[in-house]
Amino acid sequence: MADRPDIAWTVGWGVTEPSGGDRREAERVVAYWEEKLQALGGDFTIAALDLAAIDNKDWSSRFLVAVDPVIERSQLILYGPEFARHLGLPAQPRTDRPLNRQLPPRYVEIFLAACAEATKHMAPVRREGELERADGRVEQYRAAFIPVRIKPNSLTALAFGAFSNRILDGP
Repeated sequence: MADRPDIAWTVGWGVTEPSGGDRREAERVVAYWEEKLQALGGDFTIAALDLAAIDNKDWSSRFLVAVDPVIERSQLILYGPEFARHLGLPAQPRTDRPLNRQLPPRYVEIFLAACAEATKHMAPVRREGELERADGRVEQYRAAFIPVRIKPNSLTALAFGAFSNRILDGP
């Protein structure tokens, strides 16, 4: 794992139409979590997240999901502007809707399964792969999902993470 200062913010997949992003964002969010764990002695709660920084570059591709015991009821409650752009979402999440009614259908199962796994094992979960889009193009994605509690030993579960994607135009 590279030290945070060694990771260039401009290196990655580059911007493609209609979305693109830095492929290292998922690893950066895991590094952020590891730094916080070390600094806090192992108790990583929502208080450790800098939620006021949602508009800065560190938060741009990050998200926060309220993970419900009935996983289909989980809600996307906070995200950065690049996350919204990558997934074609409005600037502000609709917290009155479950995640499966906010995300594009091609990502719903990936997000729900990863959020459930992260909170079950209380460890980061990484996902990457390719999806075929309705227009025939291939979309590559990378994401990380990190379990977060409201307070230590709380039953309320959240998943904090980052997402990036790119769309390939041809074979």
